[in-house]
Amino acid sequence: MTEVNNKKKSRTLTLVFLVIIALYLIVTVIFSFIALPNTKVNGRDISFASKDEALKKPAEPFTIEIVGRDERKASLDLKDFDYSASIPESASIDQNPFKWPLAFANIASDDFHFDYNVKYDEEKLEKNLKGQALLAKVKEPENARLEYENGAFKIIPEVMGNKIDFGKLSKKIKDAIYSHKEEVVLKDDDYINPTVKNNSKELAALLEDGKTIEKMKIGFNFNGFDIKLEGEKFMEMFDTDKGSFELNYDKLTKFVDEVADKTDTYGKKRTFNATGIGKITVNPGVYGFVLDVPATVDEIYQLVNTRKSGDIEPVYERTGFRREADGSDLGSTYIEVDLSRQYMWYYQDGQVVLETPIVSGLPNTTQWATNVGVGAILEKASNKTLRGAGFDGSRYETPVKYWMPIGWDGEGFHDAPWRGAFGGAIYFSNGSHGCLNMPPAMAKKLFELAPHGTPVVVYESSTHYSPAMSY
Repeated sequence: MTEVNNKKKSRTLTLVFLVIIALYLIVTVIFSFIALPNTKVNGRDISFASKDEALKKPAEPFTIEIVGRDERKASLDLKDFDYSASIPESASIDQNPFKWPLAFANIASDDFHFDYNVKYDEEKLEKNLKGQALLAKVKEPENARLEYENGAFKIIPEVMGNKIDFGKLSKKIKDAIYSHKEEVVLKDDDYINPTVKNNSKELAALLEDGKTIEKMKIGFNFNGFDIKLEGEKFMEMFDTDKGSFELNYDKLTKFVDEVADKTDTYGKKRTFNATGIGKITVNPGVYGFVLDVPATVDEIYQLVNTRKSGDIEPVYERTGFRREADGSDLGSTYIEVDLSRQYMWYYQDGQVVLETPIVSGLPNTTQWATNVGVGAILEKASNKTLRGAGFDGSRYETPVKYWMPIGWDGEGFHDAPWRGAFGGAIYFSNGSHGCLNMPPAMAKKLFELAPHGTPVVVYESSTHYSPAMSY
């Protein structure tokens, strides 16, 4: 009986074992076609799913959240951009179906990763992205810079801003789409950032150079004018946006233009102390000082480049005879002609060294009246033949021994030996063609005494017949 029972028990165990083996093999065969427990494909749980169907199932559109600087964000829902993603047909889920018990016991797991074949409308996505608040009302980055304010330098720190490098952003989004990443966090490198920080060596060097320039004092050697370029006014003429102190040409030129307006005498009326009369106002003429603005600007540039203080010698486009201590340009050496009195005086260092009556141009005529204004001895020529149109329209040629033109109108001093008298009212009926006729001896003496460039003041003290001198 015992032997029978043992045999029966043995057969039962064998049968159970065979059943277990059969079940194991059956389940193993089943898991040859379906995924084991704890199986994922690209992060998606496909446990117990058909392997073929799991690979054929397209990825669902998802939303990408973009997190940027200053708590600025954007959201891209890929379904808005015709997104589709499928696993390549060549992909396969290779699992050992015999390990299914381990999978059920959470001892084994599989996580398969396949590159998707991704398609989406890139133009539509880019257009949407550019319209996002993340890229609107952008704060531009600003380099740290040096400013001069209230007599002192200060460093203005850089501004990081929030301007995104669109190329880098686009790449990050593309990578996220292909890797099925739902969040993109922008780093500093994804932004267009300042290139100069407040602790940079370049800015420190700039500060030292600025302190050197701040100490500079530039003076101008103008008689009668106290003009200096220094302090805050000077510092405001510099630009530093290129990483160094550069004089702004336009600002400096404007300053020198203002200096010229103050110091130029050419083309300006003058107050003149007329002999026997006192102070009168005389018209401008060809005489006077004109500052050469571009050349003077260059002089300043050269001095500034040395980073040393100094005085600038003004460069003139046109010069007068001399510049007095008060800034005037007539001084005490000049020739004075009063057409009303038909008389001239030559002063040297404030003393009359020559005086004589003269005959000027025919008054009340546009062509022949002598012009009034401040001219100068522009030339000294001897044995000159003067040519022109006479009163009757015919051409004349008049030889003179001493010729001293005073302006650009063809007028000047010369000897007139054909005249027997000078001064008085002669010029009303027998005036010249516009020149200042002199007795020969007086013309010779003036020719010998008056140097080239001597100013000549021509005016009318009591009449108003003459036009203004050209200049």
